[in-house]
Amino acid sequence: MKLLEKLRYYSFWGVDFLKGGKVRSHYRDVRFILDNYSTDKSQGKRDLYLQKLLKHAVNTTPFYNEYKNYNSLSDFPVVDKVFIRQQFDNFVSKEYKGKPSFEVYTSGSTGTPFTVYLDKNKKYRNTADTIYFGKKAGYELGQKLFYIRDWNNVPSKSKLFSLIQNIRKVNVKHLDDVAISKLVDDIKTGNSSNAMLGYTSAFKEICKYLDSINSKPIKVNITSMIANAEALGDYTKKSIKKYFDFDILSRYSNMENGILSQQIINGGNFFHINWASFYIEILNMENDSPVNYGEQGRVVVTDLFNFHLPMIRYDTGDIAVMDVDKACFNGAPSFFKVDGRKMDTIYDTRGRIMTTVVYELEHFPEFKQFQLIQENENTYIVNLNLDKAFRHETKMVRMLKNYLGEDSIIKIIYVDEIPQLSSGKRKLTINKFRV
Repeated sequence: MKLLEKLRYYSFWGVDFLKGGKVRSHYRDVRFILDNYSTDKSQGKRDLYLQKLLKHAVNTTPFYNEYKNYNSLSDFPVVDKVFIRQQFDNFVSKEYKGKPSFEVYTSGSTGTPFTVYLDKNKKYRNTADTIYFGKKAGYELGQKLFYIRDWNNVPSKSKLFSLIQNIRKVNVKHLDDVAISKLVDDIKTGNSSNAMLGYTSAFKEICKYLDSINSKPIKVNITSMIANAEALGDYTKKSIKKYFDFDILSRYSNMENGILSQQIINGGNFFHINWASFYIEILNMENDSPVNYGEQGRVVVTDLFNFHLPMIRYDTGDIAVMDVDKACFNGAPSFFKVDGRKMDTIYDTRGRIMTTVVYELEHFPEFKQFQLIQENENTYIVNLNLDKAFRHETKMVRMLKNYLGEDSIIKIIYVDEIPQLSSGKRKLTINKFRV
């Protein structure tokens, strides 16, 4: 680490020390649990956190009060954000009503905007999780971090805290060619270590811009690159490697809980699950029974540290595959595949889930942006925003039919822009048939 980066690093921990060392304590706990997952002590800590949460929920919240006689986690119902919103006050712990809290908002990407209260301890835990998984991706506190997201509704931090964190805010809602050119120039400026964190779609747009100007590889010191919010396709991974000589990693997180899992350096394509802060189940697509390892199912999360608004067996709306490779993550179960939101999943004409078809569209260099919409059981629309003339319609339709079925009807619509959601993301897929 360079001198100024070290100064920022020690300043962060110095400020935390003066405030009681809460983040440091949580960080050490997260590191111990995940780095020693298979030990009895790690298992004991995870069991203790789960039982403390369940006991707290049944004794202090109206909704969970009726489950006081539970025997295990499976005795609790599976809930989702729609259900929680309908009776929000019944989920809030009476011990935390009127106490200081932090509000986080989901953007409404699923059609359901959602506000969650975090207590101070949960906020400390999220910060510790972020530091741990950042280090696992090559990022150290104090390094220059280019953070690409929607900053419009994010509260501003103090100038001192911003200086210590060394974050360069990049607003995804203004990420046009001019902004991307400036971002690339900023990355080249100075001799600092550079880290990047942002939406997968933002990284893709950066790569598309570099393609359009026939850019040469960019010689710069990159220590970490993490893409979140959407799954990574081959085009983006290969293009980041081409232009920045770096293997970008993928993070799976949400606003209401925090970092659920992440790929790490030398961890292959698997996602290291954050068992230190969450208990995660993979349940059947049609009912609440658990699936076997290696089978696709719904991601259901129990947040072990939010005592203000306990979220037990919370259906995130996402789909994933969990399995165990004893050579990875100290034997902890990991996500072998994270397929995104159930409501955004495309099905073929026989009703089978097609999670990879959209990424095949990335291989057409003429596309600046694209979107695949399933209208009904066999009709699909492809919205295309082009950089140049497109002469491969027949090839593209043939490729889609190979995935979706020979009886599929493919309609192509040329558009000037794929609209952004309120979060600044752009949906790659929309399913209007199975909602």
